[in-house]
Amino acid sequence: MSIVFPVLRHLTVDGYELYQPQNSKGIDHVFTKGVHVIAGINGLGKTTLLNIIYRVLLGPKDMNKEDRGLASTQHKLVDWRNKAYFRARVSDGARNAYVTAEIAFGSRILTVRRSLATLEVQFLALDGVPEAEVTQEHYEKLAVELSGTASYFDFFAILRFLIFFLEDRPELIWDRRSQFDMFRLLFYDRQAARAAAEAYDEVQKLDSQYRNERGPIRKAADELAFYDAAEQSGAAAEIRGLRRAISAAQEKTAESGGAIEIAQSEYERKKLEREKYRLDLEEARRAFEAEQELFYQDVFPDLASTAEHVFLNLAAGNGCLVCGNKSASANDRLKKFAARHQCPVCESLPSQQENVVSRAVFSQKRLDRASEKMDGIRHKLRQLDQELEAADQALRNQIADQQESYNELLKLQRKLETLQRQVAPDLADVLATDDSETIALKRKYVEEGQARLSSLFALRTSAEEKYRTLKDGQQQRLSEKLGIVKASFARIAKYLLAEICLLRESKDSRKIGQEGETFDFPILEVTMTSAVFSGNTSPREDATSVSESQREFIDLAFRMALMETASEDHSPTMLVMETPEASLDSLFVTKAGDLFRGFAAHGGDLGNVFIASTNLNNENMIPALFGADSVPQQQPVSADDELLLGTELEEERSDAPPVPVEERNAHVINLLALSLPNAALRKHRGYYEEKLREAVYRDLDPAHRPSGPIGSHVAPATSGTGVEARRP
Repeated sequence: MSIVFPVLRHLTVDGYELYQPQNSKGIDHVFTKGVHVIAGINGLGKTTLLNIIYRVLLGPKDMNKEDRGLASTQHKLVDWRNKAYFRARVSDGARNAYVTAEIAFGSRILTVRRSLATLEVQFLALDGVPEAEVTQEHYEKLAVELSGTASYFDFFAILRFLIFFLEDRPELIWDRRSQFDMFRLLFYDRQAARAAAEAYDEVQKLDSQYRNERGPIRKAADELAFYDAAEQSGAAAEIRGLRRAISAAQEKTAESGGAIEIAQSEYERKKLEREKYRLDLEEARRAFEAEQELFYQDVFPDLASTAEHVFLNLAAGNGCLVCGNKSASANDRLKKFAARHQCPVCESLPSQQENVVSRAVFSQKRLDRASEKMDGIRHKLRQLDQELEAADQALRNQIADQQESYNELLKLQRKLETLQRQVAPDLADVLATDDSETIALKRKYVEEGQARLSSLFALRTSAEEKYRTLKDGQQQRLSEKLGIVKASFARIAKYLLAEICLLRESKDSRKIGQEGETFDFPILEVTMTSAVFSGNTSPREDATSVSESQREFIDLAFRMALMETASEDHSPTMLVMETPEASLDSLFVTKAGDLFRGFAAHGGDLGNVFIASTNLNNENMIPALFGADSVPQQQPVSADDELLLGTELEEERSDAPPVPVEERNAHVINLLALSLPNAALRKHRGYYEEKLREAVYRDLDPAHRPSGPIGSHVAPATSGTGVEARRP
């Protein structure tokens, strides 16, 4: 069964703010056989309309990895990541906007209506009969059945890689994997196309699973092998012994740190206690001096103040005010005199002293208590000095012990590091374990894992063999189709390129996954003449070997050749392009217009459809598409070129006739009239409308050009109006 391409036959866009000027309620266009032009200026929604057409056919689906090639996605689609695309372009969020399309698959018509806010399916009908199930899933099922594709992914691939040639298009001719996958879905029979895609995906999945599981299993097996070898050599036991010694040294070092903190705390406590007793001693000394002063005042009440001051100064230990002697002996001597109640000057006894007061008045006991208290504090201070010295020594000893423990720890760690470098450091943890249960579990994991790997390897080999059988079975059919593609490409390319551009058969030798069997995939490579290689064509292996415009139109010619070859029963097809004039010079605009018009003239009675958006500029694309410009006279092909081309161009398509004047309105979607006007259109509407009129009716004398509105929203002119065409 051949592929049946989807062809848009009728499109309505209702309730979408962008296409609701005062004089229009939306877009309603019938796509009859031939070229159809979406005409406008920047900002009127040409690209938006092309995307509406694309999304009404596809729905909210996309490749998993955008444009990374058909064969790299495992032939699966995911939800569209830009679901707000149409909502974001209008102020009301497209709440009440919808698009309805009648899509022809040969003679069958599938009608679908979608919300432009969500792209949700709102209505489905097949050949005018409404479907009971109105869902995206049911739409996909119908699209696959009607198109003859193997899956909805293949239907998507036809839309994305063949039919729609938009600004964000993926390239096909330069992507070898995508190129062959397109051959599969177009030229294999339906059953083989589905089975080949499934087998290809199965090989990829099994290859990925095999490699993902093999890594950790292989690592575990290597660890076990090293563990066993190290156990036999004694290295494992040595490492375990070192690790235990290191653990003990770390524990001892930690304990030393705690002991240091305790010793430090004790040392600080002793210092604080000594300082307290020093303050107490100073306070006791002052109290003793006061008692001495009172004592001498009581003993010698008539003593002159000068003598009193001298004796008190000596008693306080501050030295002699007469000679300056600061010896402690004077203080001791006075204390002895005070104890015996002798006069400090003449050393007389109490019985010999005439000025001594009564013993009842003398407060000897208070002086004794003050002296005893001061002596006790001095004794405590001497004791505290000894204790502080001991605490300081204990702290120093603890610090020395910690340093010794730390040095031992460093020594053990260096020894372990040296040994680990000798026995693979990444396996040291395995070697150091004493857990036999862990080792046993690892052995079980490796044994079971290796069994799984063997099974995955066998399954991958089986899937590869299945794929090879399918591929070989379709090889003859594919080879015949590629021959037709080459001939079609050579004819089409001459409309777009001045150089002679051909395709040659080659092969892409590669694995389906990263490992496994190598397959030779048939592909087509570009060869082309140039200013340097004018006598023969030279290979152009990638997109960088041609200019930007050549790159674009070689890919376009390849797409057109594929669709032409795939529709071998001349069933209709469709091509949608965004600004086809962008990369063409003025000569090739006219030739390209002739090519596209010729493409649209084919497709049997129902006919192909070519849809192009174009700007109102001086590139003359609109008159070229309608055949309103003459095709430049082509220079005769030289004998060398004939020899180079061989027989590939013998059956060239004749130029398609111009679109009849009275039918052109029905082939124009005039966004000047159907879109909300932007600033440029509001200011220069007359200029742009006249520019469009001149483009559509280029082949008519200005005086004979219709004066009414242009576009499919206008009733077509009746034939026999007497309007004469000016043929160049």
